[in-house]
Amino acid sequence: MLSETLEKERKIHAFKTSSIHKESYGQYFTPYPIAKFMSSLFPATDKKIKLLDPGAGIGTLSCSFMERIVQEHWNTPNIHISAYDIDKTVYKILNDNIAKSSSAFKQSDYEIFSEDFLEKTSLEYTKRINETYTHVIMNPPYKKIQTNSKERQSARAFGLETVNLYSAFMGAAISLTEDNGYIVAIVPRSFCNGVYYKPFREFILKNCAIKHIHLFESRDKAFKDEAVLQENIIIMLQKNAEQGNVKISYCNDDSFVGLAEFDVPFNQILHDNDNEKYFNIPTKRQVGDENLTFYSTLKDLGVKVSTGPIVDFRMKELLLKDYSNNSVPLIYSVHLKNHHLSWPQSSKKPNAILISEEIKKQLFPKGFYVLVKRFSTKEEKKRVVASLITPEDFINDELAFENHLNVFHIDKQSLPENIAYGLIVWLNSTYIDEKFRLFSGHTQVNATDLRNLPYPGLGDLESLGKKIIKKKIWNQQVFDDLVRGITK
Repeated sequence: MLSETLEKERKIHAFKTSSIHKESYGQYFTPYPIAKFMSSLFPATDKKIKLLDPGAGIGTLSCSFMERIVQEHWNTPNIHISAYDIDKTVYKILNDNIAKSSSAFKQSDYEIFSEDFLEKTSLEYTKRINETYTHVIMNPPYKKIQTNSKERQSARAFGLETVNLYSAFMGAAISLTEDNGYIVAIVPRSFCNGVYYKPFREFILKNCAIKHIHLFESRDKAFKDEAVLQENIIIMLQKNAEQGNVKISYCNDDSFVGLAEFDVPFNQILHDNDNEKYFNIPTKRQVGDENLTFYSTLKDLGVKVSTGPIVDFRMKELLLKDYSNNSVPLIYSVHLKNHHLSWPQSSKKPNAILISEEIKKQLFPKGFYVLVKRFSTKEEKKRVVASLITPEDFINDELAFENHLNVFHIDKQSLPENIAYGLIVWLNSTYIDEKFRLFSGHTQVNATDLRNLPYPGLGDLESLGKKIIKKKIWNQQVFDDLVRGITK
């Protein structure tokens, strides 16, 4: 069977092709079970199909789609395939596989392009001589692209500003899709949140309806033969269609055993009045948070969160291993232990920084602050871990925060005591960790992400603060029990 041949060819490529070669192309071939699932998402049709497969690899996605059409006996009058891949080492295999699959149809034709998909289609799009497609199935290359690169220029031809090849490929594919046509893609989840992908999210919302999102619960199973740790999702979009409910499905790995699916209203994917346009992906247990609309934003609370201003490698000459009279404490992630400050530390990191005119502008007066690490390790159980700074932690009147920390403050001044303690409870709760994971699939926690989380009103936050101050022991059970009183 062709499916067995495709899997054999994929595994040979995965194990025998150098990592340098694969990374240079951003190349990770799709396992056949995943391709089969992606193909199953398209609604059946009796109309002509024009299929686009950019970054086609060995043709697994196109072949799985054609196999489905044959097996289900679609009354399709004609099928046309356009497959792109610039890796000339796979060209013959790709051509052979597409030829074999398309031979099952009475009327079919195909084109295999070894040209740069973005460069070719952006030029044609600009000249309005581009081909359009009814269906797109894709596993686009994953590779960061620089601001002045030809790939960024090509993406701009479609009206998209973006930072990675996969989102540029998706933007181009959306632009080439006919009205009411479908795009099914397996892509990293990273575009669902963060500042850099906001233009891409807006591009999707402007041009498509989100119809289906599939989530792999285990981050390392979708491309396990390639040792890819980037969390991936499968998303189906419909060009210029009306947005309705979104189908969510999830399973652990590419066996699709235990697949669960359900529908959610679109406002659970994109929350009302969310200016950052974060895409949230709920699992069944996280659906139906009726209280969400009663929560506040940080802006409502008058609280700000900023990235720590001290970028240490730019001021190495000012860094001190030990505190001295002409310096201020410099706080790193290493100084945060069990939700409190543990300063100074005997480590590779400095404990202080010399005061200069430049440094003075970046200092905070001693007071109550809440710190959240910008990067958590993959091994940590929770993504959002908050720690408290109090005025009693320092003799100095001022202190400095390093760039790998997020700092909660009020206009670079101290938080009120009860609010600071309340934020410690709220941010360290399992409830908030689950909210964060709705829109983020990676270990980075940015200030924008923290702004986008829901918060209780001032009264509830102060109440949480007063309660935790009385607790001698802080642990996950204590945080969750206190927050449960608000979220029920």
